[in-house]
Amino acid sequence: MYEYKLVVCDDQQCFIDDIKGYLKAYESESNNKIIVLEYLSGKDLLEDIKEQGLKQDIWFLDVDMPEKKGIDVAKEIKEVYPDAVICFITSYEDYAYEAYRTEALGYLVKPVKYQELRRMLNRCATQVQYQRNAVEAKKRFIEVKINRGTVLLDTDEILYIEKRKNQCVFHLEDGEILSYITLKQASQLLDNTVFYTVHQGYIVNFRHIKEVRTDSVCLGKNREVPVSRRNHEKLRNLHMRKIQHLSDNWERKHLL
Repeated sequence: MYEYKLVVCDDQQCFIDDIKGYLKAYESESNNKIIVLEYLSGKDLLEDIKEQGLKQDIWFLDVDMPEKKGIDVAKEIKEVYPDAVICFITSYEDYAYEAYRTEALGYLVKPVKYQELRRMLNRCATQVQYQRNAVEAKKRFIEVKINRGTVLLDTDEILYIEKRKNQCVFHLEDGEILSYITLKQASQLLDNTVFYTVHQGYIVNFRHIKEVRTDSVCLGKNREVPVSRRNHEKLRNLHMRKIQHLSDNWERKHLL
């Protein structure tokens, strides 16, 4: 099951209600979760983007609205979020050319039928998943400087990174790589939900931690990394939660 945040912006409440009903049906059929925000004005939508940093996965915009047309709203959304997945809703097919000019994924013609909405949602969902996968891939692979150029590293294979003067060593499952970047620069390349600074000179891949000891962490194969007092409690709590999560999953799997 996937979750998508979706905006419906139309100046007619009755139309928004119809779309929300279709989205409920789509949720049941696809087993996905759709979180809907509704706006009666493109102007209000843009204000929330600018003032609150509103960001959605999918944007359904009525073309013909007072105050600000949907085409203009889409252009401003694209300025903030270039990869925004936008679908126009219109009473006239004549707007198709404008839709493609703004790099919208497509358009729906009123009155919208459920089958048409479902096809469009499937296209939008595919695009969103592609973008999410691209982001994850970008997080997973990093390019670092070495003696004669650069090397691409799979972060899943990094056990920990160690500071050595103004350089750092990437300790991998099957060896190590000396890089001509600082530990601070290395930390900026890494996903901070996976890699943690555990000591002044060490960053550890949390997924490889086997045990959190009093003043160190064990990464398996007799590899240990020192942990500062300041970071010990946080790391131990995270590790305990990971163990509990794995235990709960094991129990669910074997009790079914």
